[in-house]
Amino acid sequence: MKEIKSNTKRRKRRSIYIIISMIAAIIFFLSPISACLRSMIVMGVYNKIQEKDSLLEEYGIELAIPGGSSTTEDDWYPFVMTFNADASYSRYIGEKDARLTILYNFPSFSAANGCSRLFDQDSPYYNSFYGAYLVQDSANKVLKEGKIDHARMAAISRFDFFGLVLNEFGLLKEDEVFTLEIIDEAYGVTCAGVDGWTRMQAQLLINGAAHNPRKKVISYLQYGVPGFGKVEEEFDPVAMTAIIYGRYFQEWDIGVYFYVMGVSEDICITCENDIIRQSVINPTDYDTQQDREAYQ
Repeated sequence: MKEIKSNTKRRKRRSIYIIISMIAAIIFFLSPISACLRSMIVMGVYNKIQEKDSLLEEYGIELAIPGGSSTTEDDWYPFVMTFNADASYSRYIGEKDARLTILYNFPSFSAANGCSRLFDQDSPYYNSFYGAYLVQDSANKVLKEGKIDHARMAAISRFDFFGLVLNEFGLLKEDEVFTLEIIDEAYGVTCAGVDGWTRMQAQLLINGAAHNPRKKVISYLQYGVPGFGKVEEEFDPVAMTAIIYGRYFQEWDIGVYFYVMGVSEDICITCENDIIRQSVINPTDYDTQQDREAYQ
């Protein structure tokens, strides 16, 4: 009888511990400090799904771009993500068979505010992104000659920043602001261990991401809910620097553009040197010198 009562007490204690642990886990998972963890879980799964249908997978392209976990600073999200925008990009530029795979990363999370510094107007990482575009479209004709089609590059940037980010946050199309001025362009430069890139630097005026939270915004799952206080002027345009490396790869019939854009030119240059230029695109090992020359 005593043994039965003892077992019953142990079961009750165990049940209490389980309930307390579950409540603690729920509280943690819903707290601002865990927002980045939630994002990483969701985006880790979503990223794997997107990779399977990407130009990377189809052509066997190995393109590795360092994420925030590779740096010593609290600067960028831990890993770079993939998104396939073939259908929507094709409609946007009016080319039936155009394709676009986007690799991207954004500013790290603030544990205190429970969201990415993408929304923090006081941060040098405000409104910043970096990554790569893999493109199959008519602009590759220009890229084959070692030049970047400025109008098409602007169109890709607009499509990405507005159509895939800011419009989702609530920016209306009639309120979109976008201007681009080329500051510098260099040809035949090296990036990601490969020669023959064109480097372009530009100044942008574009809407900022700061806004007051909306309901039912799916992308808050990855960026977190804006938590840096009330925003008086939502999506207020900001001046930004953009650095872009473009190269056409004949073996895939794909144009690859590395990019970084941000409100701080210093942050952009640091990202260019420490992340973009340190990226790797395959193949990096060749059987013969002839193979290397054919690839480049």
